[in-house]
Order: sequence, then C-alpha cells, then structure tokens
Amino acid sequence: MSESGALDAGVGSGPGPMLRRARESSALTPQQAAEQLNLDVSVVEALERDDFAALGAPVFAKGHLRRYGAMLGLVQDELLAAYGRASAQPDMPTLVPRARQEMMPVRGRPKWPWAVGGAVAFALAAGLAAYLSEYGFQWPANAVDSAPMEEPAVSLASESGAAAPAAVPATTPVPVEAASPPATDSVVAAGAPALLPVPPGHVSISLAFATDSWAEVYDGSGQAVLYDLGRAGTQRSIAAGAPLSVTIGNAPGVSLVVNGRPATVPTVPGGGTVARFRIEADGTVR
Repeated sequence: MSESGALDAGVGSGPGPMLRRARESSALTPQQAAEQLNLDVSVVEALERDDFAALGAPVFAKGHLRRYGAMLGLVQDELLAAYGRASAQPDMPTLVPRARQEMMPVRGRPKWPWAVGGAVAFALAAGLAAYLSEYGFQWPANAVDSAPMEEPAVSLASESGAAAPAAVPATTPVPVEAASPPATDSVVAAGAPALLPVPPGHVSISLAFATDSWAEVYDGSGQAVLYDLGRAGTQRSIAAGAPLSVTIGNAPGVSLVVNGRPATVPTVPGGGTVARFRIEADGTVR
C-alpha cells in the first residue's frame, strides 16, 4: 500500500494503524523499529495501538510520533492530526508512564523525627524534675549568699595588726578578654566544606537541567531511585548502589556530574534526544 493510501485508510482513527502498516511495508519488526528509535519495544507497541495513556503527557506522545513517523517516511502533520482525533488520548495525562508506575518507590513521611523528638523531650523533662527536686527554685539566691563566707579571714588579719599587703585590691575586676578563644577558629570550621562519603559499591550523580526533561535512574538491584520530570534551572542529586541505569528524555539540555566530577552524557544516535547509559561504581559512563 502506498503512503497516501495508508494515510487515507487511517482517517477517523488514531495514528497507530498508519504506523503499523508503514512498519510492515518496510519489513521491520516492532523490536527492530524500537532499536532504531532507541526506545523500549513497549513504547512502539503502545504507539501502534493508540495507547497514549501508557506514554505519559502529550508532549512525550507527540515526540515519539514525530520520530517514528520520520523514520517510516510518513507525513508528520497527518500523524498529529490523527493523534488529535484519537479517542484513546487521556484527558488528564500523568507525567509518569503508566507502565512504570508500579516500579516507583513508595514515598512516605519518615517517622524517626517524632521518635527522636519524643525521646529528647522526655530526657529534658526528667532532668528538670530531678534538678527541681534537689535544689528547688531559689538556687540563684543560695549562690549569692555563699560569697560573704570569705570575709572572716580579712577581719582576723586586721585584728592581729599585720599590715595589709600592697597588692591589687580585692575589688579590682579580673580581665576576661585574654581567656577568650580567637574567633577565627569557629569561622574556619563553619566555612569548611562538608564532604559526604559515598559508601563502597555506591556512586553519586548530579543532574542539572537547562531545559525541561524527564529522567529515570535505577540502582544495581533494579529499584527506581529517581523517576521524575526535571524543570529547567533545577538540579537533582542522588547516591545509590552501582551500577546505575540512567535514561534522560532531553539529553542535550542536561549536564552530568559523577562522584563529584563532570561527566559527558553519551551522544544520542540519529539526532534523537533520549539517552540511555550505565554508570559503574568507579564513575565510568557506558
């Protein structure tokens, strides 16, 4: 079937049938098409059955349609028009693909701050109760009353006729500035950089987003440690068990730092935007 015939046959429906017929005319399997597009085969299959809800937001679905149509030689305007007519397009799409939602880590509020705060409050209350039970509420007055006990020694010396030593009077205040530590020590300690060590077998990465881009990061056990949309001007940093599997939706607009050192995001073949690579424990990007 010619390209125009395929387009005519797809009028009134989504672009999926047009993509499937064009792929079959090119003697390509879904797996081969996915490899040329550098996508998962599940994305190709979702496009061909008009299952756009599995692809996330419309911006992702339209981007996949353009790339797939360009590879098969189809007219992009016709594909996007069919996409607009497709009844399978979600009304309120999610930024996270439906097929990956069950892999996302469950995030909940940590409970340890409440336990630590309760223990500290209990310890303070117990210490205050013990102090008040021992000394009561008038401890400042008791401390002042104990000072005049040293006066009898002075009176005995005067009664014996001994001359008072020519020394500094007892009322002379003792300077305290000399005992104060230099302020530069605390300033230097406060300004020192806090270096957080990375446990053995782990790797730390930092992604800086110059433009909006979605990012997926899985640790060595296959657990998702980052699955989100990075907004332009933001940065995300994580540390997880190596090796890390990383996928960046808009690779040209994202810079990468591995273990505190700048690293290069692998070049996307065919002028695409999705980069998939692996980071070893020693920081090697493959």
